[in-house]
Amino acid sequence: MASLAKFLEAGAFGVLNDILSTFHSDEGYALPNRFEVLILSPPKRGGGITTNAYAGSERNSDARAVSLRCESVNLPGRNLNSLTDTNIYGPTREIVDGVTYAEDIAMTFQASSGLNERVFFEEWQKQAFNENTWNVGYYNDYVSEVHIYLLDRKDQRRYGIKLMEAFPKTIEGTELNQASNNEIIKTTVSFSFRYWLSLPDDENPVKRVFTKAQENELKRTNEENKLKVKDIFSSFDQQFL
Repeated sequence: MASLAKFLEAGAFGVLNDILSTFHSDEGYALPNRFEVLILSPPKRGGGITTNAYAGSERNSDARAVSLRCESVNLPGRNLNSLTDTNIYGPTREIVDGVTYAEDIAMTFQASSGLNERVFFEEWQKQAFNENTWNVGYYNDYVSEVHIYLLDRKDQRRYGIKLMEAFPKTIEGTELNQASNNEIIKTTVSFSFRYWLSLPDDENPVKRVFTKAQENELKRTNEENKLKVKDIFSSFDQQFL
């Protein structure tokens, strides 16, 4: 008669009741239709240099409207490049020599009547080149961040990633068809990015009202106002003291 294997814990790791209880908790299934995308447009989208520190709020509003119309998106992957280490005795092993990320990710947006979503990305792409001279723009002028969150049934963010140095590389063509009476137009955009990072739960890019350039402009204005106030008090002291 064969002897039974001896383990430290003979009972099964997951009994049926424990498994079922996890399905009904907040740690249950992740649903593919519970997500949100937040697109942060580059600071110079729309052309020209921002002279008004508060002018960026309109662009942020456009980006939010476009983000709300995102119908589908893929969470990008990551790959560890490896090579075979043969400089050892016995079986060989794989060692990491670099990391690569997914090339592009596609996002599909439900189009508004004026194709505002397509226009948004067209204006974004104009930061990368000049339509008159065909000169290429500066890299930092047309890259930005894209945040993707996975939500639970209570619309709470449970997981998120941030695409770094992202920009809309390809705006796919829009098909028009007289036979399509009960369909809506959808715009698909492929984003290129350099790498992605995991987001903490408290990350909220919506609160970012000002870009770095706008923050610097505000600081400079505050310093100028301080100097003006100082000059006023200095003039007051000279007149009455």
